[in-house]
Amino acid sequence: MKYTILLSFGSLLLLFGCGQQQVKAPKGIEHVVVIGLDGMSTQGFREANTPCMDSLMRNGAYSYEMRCIIPSVSKPNWNAMLCGAGPDITGVTGNGWYRDQFDLQPVVMTSNHSFPNIFWIIREQRPDAELGSIYHWGDFGSTLDEQVMNMSKTYPSAWETARKTAEYILDKKPDFLFIQLDDVDHFGHADGHMSEGYIRGIEEADQQVKTIVDAISDAGIAGSTMIMIVSDHGGVYHGHGGNTYEEMTTPVIFCGKGIKKGYEIQQQIYRYDVAADVAFALGITPPQVWVGRPTLPAYEGFTEPANLWKGIRPLPAPFFATETYDRPDGGKSTGGKPLTVNMKAPVGIEGEIRYTTDGTDPTRSSLLYTAPFSVDTTTTITARFFTADGESLKATARYEIGK
Repeated sequence: MKYTILLSFGSLLLLFGCGQQQVKAPKGIEHVVVIGLDGMSTQGFREANTPCMDSLMRNGAYSYEMRCIIPSVSKPNWNAMLCGAGPDITGVTGNGWYRDQFDLQPVVMTSNHSFPNIFWIIREQRPDAELGSIYHWGDFGSTLDEQVMNMSKTYPSAWETARKTAEYILDKKPDFLFIQLDDVDHFGHADGHMSEGYIRGIEEADQQVKTIVDAISDAGIAGSTMIMIVSDHGGVYHGHGGNTYEEMTTPVIFCGKGIKKGYEIQQQIYRYDVAADVAFALGITPPQVWVGRPTLPAYEGFTEPANLWKGIRPLPAPFFATETYDRPDGGKSTGGKPLTVNMKAPVGIEGEIRYTTDGTDPTRSSLLYTAPFSVDTTTTITARFFTADGESLKATARYEIGK
């Protein structure tokens, strides 16, 4: 009797598994174009004036909470988007990875001794597909397998990359195209994340995105194309590579054929899901070794998962504003001169900053920050950002008043 029950339960699992495997791809998507903006954080995107990407959001599905893989640097994250898996599986563990220079082998390899990425999988299943990648950061190309691609080329500026991409779209109407634009990351390092220069960099990138989106329309394929806007990581102060919310969280936008309009996605999304979305949209079967899964709620005819986890939302921490966008030491003064504490709340999120001055962790009942204030004795400020259903990690700055 026990054997029969187990067999029946196993049969149910098999049937359920088969049902999951048989989710049908959306109809009519013949082209997928992924536009990657290096270093664009969620907070930077929400602060910037980006009419093109805002239009894509209004006419598409989006999330402000796409999570990086660790470390929050470029090559592992771009590679995860191409490969449907993270560095523990692909072996691409840092920016110093190259095909002849690595510490960890991938768990499986192609004939080129690399992990099977989306270009390999499409080429296997659609031998005649037009596949291309055009990129500003030359090292992006080290993650590609040019032997299975029709186009793989780098250009010395973001604007030239965008213009050459437009020419390629008009000429070849690629089935799959991945573009990488690098200037936003440059401004983050040079001027500081959330600085005026960084925000201007995002706004200029939006114009480059428009050049590419216009080319899709001019090529006559807008009605059969899905566009994705992605980023590899965010940043904080003048760098990235750590595990803060600002470094690990970026926006993602889906727009075009088969995509819902004006829909904010609730499902959690990760870097390696990008390859799964490309495969799903084009009706390509992903390999078992991938761990990424398509973002089904973005597509018409699909809903959020029934087992979606809902709990306390992680949020960006308050920012101690400084003119140089260096790491905050709060500041130092001499002669007993007071210092001003100026905190900024995350952009685009309704909530409040609570803080303490005695070294304890802030709670929802701690002092409420409403405006900049002065301190005339050495003080350590610890702050958190709270919403009705979320909270940030603490942020700390020390203000030293010297004699």
